[in-house]
Amino acid sequence: MHSELVNLARPINPYPLCGRLFCRCGAPFCRWGSPAAKREYMAVCGCRLRPIDADTIERRVYADTARLDPVAAADGSPATPGEVLARLYTRIEVGGTVDDVRFVPRL
Repeated sequence: MHSELVNLARPINPYPLCGRLFCRCGAPFCRWGSPAAKREYMAVCGCRLRPIDADTIERRVYADTARLDPVAAADGSPATPGEVLARLYTRIEVGGTVDDVRFVPRL
């Protein structure tokens, strides 16, 4: 992962946390919004009334990833962001706010 990981991941996969990001109730977050709107994730479980800003949650997730695996965070790492996330976490759960994040590690 690179220092500008969020921007680098976007052309490959504009929603890199799809399939890994879940509400605390277990419902998956999916891409949300129109092409003219900003990127967001939303779970349709009813626990939250508003979508999560994609840039904000991705920066939070990638900061924790870099803390756990500094080698993967270095420029020139051969691993893609999705590979690094899959290696470290089975899922990422979001509570009431983007600061209320639980990272479920892969055992």
